[in-house]
Amino acid sequence: MSTSLFLQLILHFVSGGFLVMLAVTVLRDNPANRLNRIAGGMLFFAGFGPVVMGTGAIIAASATQMGENRLLDTLSHIWELFFPLLVVFSWVFPLDRLKDFRYPRLRHLLFVPAFAHVVLLGFYAPLSGVLLSIKNSASDSGFSSILLVPFAKLASWLLLLIGLTHTYQDAIFGSINIILVLAAVYFFESGRAYVTNPRLLTQTQTIMWGLRVSLGVFVVATIGRLISPTAVAGSIYNSLLSLSALAGAVIFAVATIRHQFLDLRSFFRQSFVNTLASAALVGIAILLILKAETILEPLFGEQADIISYTFIALILLLFQPVNAWIDNIIRAMFIRTRTDHRNVIERFSRQVISLFEPNRLRHTIEEALQTTLLVERIYFVLYDDSVDEYALLPTDDHPRRIVLDRNDLMLRGINLLDKPTLLSSLADFREGAHLATLLDERQILLVLPLKDSTHLLGFIGLTDKISGYRYSSDDLNLLGVLSNQMVTALTNARLYSDSLERLRLQEEVTMARQIQLDLLPSSPPSYENVAISVHSTPSRTVGGDFYDFIKIDDHRFGIVIADASGKGMPAALLIAQIQAIIRSEVSNGNDIGKMLFNMNRQVHSSSSSEKFVTLFYGELDTRTRTLKYANAGHNYPVLARSNGSVELLITGGPLIGAFPSLRYQEASTVLEAEDFLFLFTDGLCEAMNEADQEYGEERLQTFVKDNRRHDPEALIQSILADVRSFDPADPPRDDTTIVALKIMGGITSGG
Repeated sequence: MSTSLFLQLILHFVSGGFLVMLAVTVLRDNPANRLNRIAGGMLFFAGFGPVVMGTGAIIAASATQMGENRLLDTLSHIWELFFPLLVVFSWVFPLDRLKDFRYPRLRHLLFVPAFAHVVLLGFYAPLSGVLLSIKNSASDSGFSSILLVPFAKLASWLLLLIGLTHTYQDAIFGSINIILVLAAVYFFESGRAYVTNPRLLTQTQTIMWGLRVSLGVFVVATIGRLISPTAVAGSIYNSLLSLSALAGAVIFAVATIRHQFLDLRSFFRQSFVNTLASAALVGIAILLILKAETILEPLFGEQADIISYTFIALILLLFQPVNAWIDNIIRAMFIRTRTDHRNVIERFSRQVISLFEPNRLRHTIEEALQTTLLVERIYFVLYDDSVDEYALLPTDDHPRRIVLDRNDLMLRGINLLDKPTLLSSLADFREGAHLATLLDERQILLVLPLKDSTHLLGFIGLTDKISGYRYSSDDLNLLGVLSNQMVTALTNARLYSDSLERLRLQEEVTMARQIQLDLLPSSPPSYENVAISVHSTPSRTVGGDFYDFIKIDDHRFGIVIADASGKGMPAALLIAQIQAIIRSEVSNGNDIGKMLFNMNRQVHSSSSSEKFVTLFYGELDTRTRTLKYANAGHNYPVLARSNGSVELLITGGPLIGAFPSLRYQEASTVLEAEDFLFLFTDGLCEAMNEADQEYGEERLQTFVKDNRRHDPEALIQSILADVRSFDPADPPRDDTTIVALKIMGGITSGG
């Protein structure tokens, strides 16, 4: 097999297999959704062509019979069903315009050319034979020949039409496909003009880039083949088609993985990336093993045969560590993505917890739901103290505020709910309910009750998701967690509007501040070969940040830094609970993974779901300088090595308290002399300047690396000065806590 043929086969099978696997992933996640079915079918047929082309190239190289090549040539054109599906896809994404068509079934006519091409290739010979037989039968003598004269003329014309079509099939069907491509691009561009949702707009822009690249390559290759068939031979044309498919598939996958295109669940997106990474790694390993002797021969000559065995053994030994490393990178990527539900909870909590102005709070909630879940429209029904009734608040499409009767049957049914529920499930409460009519007029699909421990504060009505995306079980769980945070935020907003409540809150905050100060250590521990400094500044009187040092024995101590959700007394009490659990677990001698597992279980079972903590815990042995640690959803501590390299302490698991039965992994690293460990909370890296730009973790990591030679206190003061120059807000917008530790060398004398 020649090198060029080998490269062609790799291109065909990689591009085709990639597209088929992506199609299966899309269909498996939600086959009931029309957009998923159309996208999955489109991707499947786009991948079917390169796979058949690759198979045909193998058969051609092995001099297989012509009949099999003709069959494969026919099958290879089935991929042209991609083009009508592309047009249909442009009608339903980014906005579903197909439902507004007067005659939607006419879209099936788009598939006629593709089917006609396949039939023409597969049945040209027998069809021509039948028509020729009818034509010749008219020349026979007898009465039957007279009757067949009209049919013979029709057969002659059909024979001429089929012959011309078969002769110029590349020009005819290539032109039709180009027309379909141009039509699809037009519909995509016109549909994008109506997109206002930020996340959907990002998805659309990414998909459009993929279409421009892949379809541009296809159009150039097709036109080139029509103009100069000799210059663009069959193998070159097929390779360009596979390259076009691969380019589009890669950008399509990026939109799916990074921007949650088609609303695929995080599980499917992550498993898809894991499959791709594993397949690529296995393919590279197999290729290196097969080509080991060829690779080594220029370097070692006759000894290459012997050395190749060592080379293969090295590849096998490195395979598992490299695969684990890639898996950790993928997992970290999905944990930090903005569409990951754990990340959404953290961001949403930070946004709403300090908002007390009702209109801004509702706007923030609406924006978060539209951006995260792609909800098309959102309606609020909230209790109005001024009229002592519930009111349906005005929106752009319904500008009138409507006061509801608290005895409305539908409102009483919603009061019985304790989780997000489909409106169709409340059919028993519709009879005579004015609220049910109002919700139907607004096309409400899902009801999100907002209840504290005793009262219904109101509810949020959600319409269908953009482009027909369905509400998954993950979405409902996320809405359940967010609704608790909304209740807290709405309650705080109401309390803020009352002067007496403001006074009570101030007294509570003062008490919580005292609790927090009592919990913090008076000074860091002292060791001969370890220098430690700390800094903590709450954004207000009381924040959710916390740090602690726990002596284990004369040579070992624990380090804790945490950020609890919320402010005031709830945050202070949650911090007190965390500190008590940690100290109890340390005294019991549990390992770090078991400690965080027990802590998560206790916090989740003893508090509501909106109460959670991000936390980093480590244990440093000052004699061996070994640091054992686990990170529970906290900002990654920065370990600046004395040689200038930077490591992030990532290993661990999700945040504490949001979800039950989570497992946490423990890791360890050895600190060398002059190594600098920098722990912090998000208030430091999320400081924002007047241009709404964050200080950022990358800038923070660079600052720590560049100033690692300083002692901990000097570095803390330097970075605080740098952050204040970037964001001069006083007090800071969010709590800021820093624990800085440096290995000074020498032997410990105690702690």
